[in-house]
Amino acid sequence: MARILVVGAGDIGGHLAEKLVSSGHQVWGLRRSDKPIATGVELIRADVADPETLLDLPDAIDIVVYSVASPVFSKEGYHTYYYKGLRNVLRAVKPLNPKRVFFVSSSSVYHQMDGEWVDESSDTQPASFAGKEMLAAEQALLKDKLPGTVVRLTGIYGPGRNRMIEQAKKGSHCDPEPPVWTNRIHRDDCVGVLQLLVDKALSDEPLDDVYLATDDEPATLYDVLEWMKDRIGDVEDDHDLPEATRRANRRCNNQKIKALGYRFRYPDYRQGYDKQLTDMGLV
Repeated sequence: MARILVVGAGDIGGHLAEKLVSSGHQVWGLRRSDKPIATGVELIRADVADPETLLDLPDAIDIVVYSVASPVFSKEGYHTYYYKGLRNVLRAVKPLNPKRVFFVSSSSVYHQMDGEWVDESSDTQPASFAGKEMLAAEQALLKDKLPGTVVRLTGIYGPGRNRMIEQAKKGSHCDPEPPVWTNRIHRDDCVGVLQLLVDKALSDEPLDDVYLATDDEPATLYDVLEWMKDRIGDVEDDHDLPEATRRANRRCNNQKIKALGYRFRYPDYRQGYDKQLTDMGLV
């Protein structure tokens, strides 16, 4: 049985903590609210932005997973909760000497916008504040003396994440040419990837600095929206999606995480969204 600290026990972190408890580990979930996480997960109420709240951590930790979400979408919020927050946690856990720290990052660190393929070795020169702050946090972890691994997630969907479905219901349309490439990963696969990496670390298997976690099939925004509208059937008349031109336009390669042994529960958007649409009673 390992002792695991999940920092940021929200949708992904909370479900990961629950899975780790069911695997027999002792798990603490750190979050700002006092809302219970899951049966068997011990709650630590703290704020990564305030180092004074991080003084009462467990006296021994094997693995740390940092899966925090900024409460505000701003440069200041991202800097506080990704870069500064991660550094605060690294200082707090350093005396505990964990085997490895995982940082849940984002594909926003990539700058490629012309449909290029990217992987863990691709150049990262983000222009957005979100990408810059994520990249700064990644570098802070990888430069730290504690062993660390970055997990870059693409567009997350799943229960409660219905933005694309709502756009399809309203008849949102994106022209097929030029293609706008998108990448996604189901919430359950986010949890699965992290659980695999934790298991590998606990088994002392070698891990790389960075893994890109995304499903098997990049797809154009046009294809996803049109497939979804066909599945739903009763949607509003087509209208242009204004934000389409502002979306990231790249294709993410997942071969490294698959080579490590992960098999996706939802390997493409059709399988994942079909389950979600069914659960919502829309098909």
